Amino acid sequence: MHELQKQFASEEGEAAWNAVMHEHFHTGSLDEAQAYLVSQLEALGTELATRCLIDDPDRVNIAGWDELYEAIELHEGDPITGVTLAIANEADRAFEKGQVHHPYMMLGLYSDDHYTFSGKSGHDLLAEASSEEGPAWAGYDEDIEVFLECEGLDAINTALVHHKERHFFRDDMPEQAPARYVEYVLACWWRALLFHRAVEKIISQKPLPHHVPVLAGMVDMKPDVMAVHGEVEGARPALRAEEDEGPQMAEMLPAAMITRREVEEVKEPPSGTDLRRRVSESSEVEEPPRKSLMARIFGR
Repeated sequence: MHELQKQFASEEGEAAWNAVMHEHFHTGSLDEAQAYLVSQLEALGTELATRCLIDDPDRVNIAGWDELYEAIELHEGDPITGVTLAIANEADRAFEKGQVHHPYMMLGLYSDDHYTFSGKSGHDLLAEASSEEGPAWAGYDEDIEVFLECEGLDAINTALVHHKERHFFRDDMPEQAPARYVEYVLACWWRALLFHRAVEKIISQKPLPHHVPVLAGMVDMKPDVMAVHGEVEGARPALRAEEDEGPQMAEMLPAAMITRREVEEVKEPPSGTDLRRRVSESSEVEEPPRKSLMARIFGR
């Protein structure tokens, strides 16, 4: 029996485990997260676990970064000071069998008009992103068309879209979780790791102008984990003109920040208590659909 089968037997156990994993991503401790996930996948030893380990971070890349760099550098309006980036699946293709599911990417570019990205820390960005009303920048992206692709996630993403045990119901208080459910959870975290490491890698190879930070997340994909990449302390000067020049008329962009797709909730590092409460509430009451956090970040 895999050790996580015992821990995932209860909602509290799985929530506490997820809280630790979220913390690793939010603090940028991806080396530690990767080493741990490798050990857990190796111990599991299933076909999907092996598939995950074959798809290591070196095989996943972000295409179109040069175009993004150029768009930010040559932008004629207010300087771009913040970027949001996410991967998502085509919702209407979830039940297509025998098809490869390639995740698409969503991108938002922002100036300091509605939120002063300049000088903000990664912690500040994560805190603002988790605001109950939605972040101040939601819906105010700059009208710049750049298209990015995440290459190398097709195999694991397709396997997860069609996985047979994506849910685990604990009505009978089981002593252990099914091994295939543990497999699904670990593989979801591995997909998240591959994406975030790809963003981390491309930023280290070519930082964006003025070290613009990238708030990266996932859409309609577990584990809904968000992280800030490219943050360099002291490297982002205040790019806005002096604030005492008087009020400026901000152009109201369309409510939809971009013309891509909808996005899903990704939160700042939660405590084990917070996660246990949310997991418990979601299992007891089926609430009406609500705009997710990532949907509000992308202004949808």
